[in-house]
Amino acid sequence: EQGIGDTIRASLTPEVGGDRSAEVRLCQDILQAIGLRRFRPAVTACPGCGRTTSTLFRELAQDIQVHIDEKLPEWQSRHKGSETLQVAVMGCVVNGPGESRAANIGISLPGAGEEPRAPVFVDGERVKLLSGPNIASEFIEMVESYVETTYGES
Repeated sequence: EQGIGDTIRASLTPEVGGDRSAEVRLCQDILQAIGLRRFRPAVTACPGCGRTTSTLFRELAQDIQVHIDEKLPEWQSRHKGSETLQVAVMGCVVNGPGESRAANIGISLPGAGEEPRAPVFVDGERVKLLSGPNIASEFIEMVESYVETTYGES
């Protein structure tokens, strides 16, 4: 092999009484961000702009990330390959449908002035239109179902 090495190291100031596991996570995030390794499912989320008036997409992106982090140990042991999962949580119809289509599973939430409905895309195809107060929980259920059916049991 050519190159300068095969190790990446990051130093962070740990919390009082904490350990250095955040350094490992940071290095994994760097390797995943540049496309060299996959350690966990990735969430692509809308950064927000003038077209987004609610915090719904931010809350859902955070909820999805927390759900993935909580389920990761189980998924890693039961669903081989689930670390390649790409989830999109977008905040309006401008970039939302395209980003959602490009992900394994994605949702395009309503932005400012848009109807309160959210199309869900699975493997590039629009499969459902969510609406109402349970959009977040229904989408999380769809992500869970996608992992179960796509990655099966290991």
